Amino acid sequence: MIRLEPLIGRHDRNGFDCGVASLDIWLKQTALQHQDKGVSRTFVAVPVDAAAESWRQYGYALEANSILGFYALTSAFVLAEDLPAKQAKRYPRQIPVTRLGRLAIRSDMQRQGLGKFLLADAVNRARTAAEAVGSAGLFVDARDEAAARFYQRYGFIATRDPSLKLFLPLW
Repeated sequence: MIRLEPLIGRHDRNGFDCGVASLDIWLKQTALQHQDKGVSRTFVAVPVDAAAESWRQYGYALEANSILGFYALTSAFVLAEDLPAKQAKRYPRQIPVTRLGRLAIRSDMQRQGLGKFLLADAVNRARTAAEAVGSAGLFVDARDEAAARFYQRYGFIATRDPSLKLFLPLW
């Protein structure tokens, strides 16, 4: 079992390794500072206590405070010209959006569906926030072509240029 919760100081940020140094460093050094300042919100996937023990039997080095994956959300504005052409004509010059700033999974937990689970939660949180304060959609800057394909499988649309910027309309 996995539980999603907001990042707090007791989570083991130093034990997280997704294989991408910039994401690991951001989680270890910046995520909590940004959260404390209201810049972004980071949500972490952690094992439920019984699951951590079960996974240890299979060789995973997990504790109840181990981070299996995370994502960060922030609010932002984009210009209509930054949207895909079909969406751009529907909006004024500046559009409020929710930005998915980071999404990463522990190296030994990748390719097991956790990324899809975290993305679904991020979309749900973005939609809930949009209902309260307004947001046209979810924006993400994919790290590379493989990440862009991952997001596109779940409805994200490549913007005009560059193709690693993607948008998911919420309405």
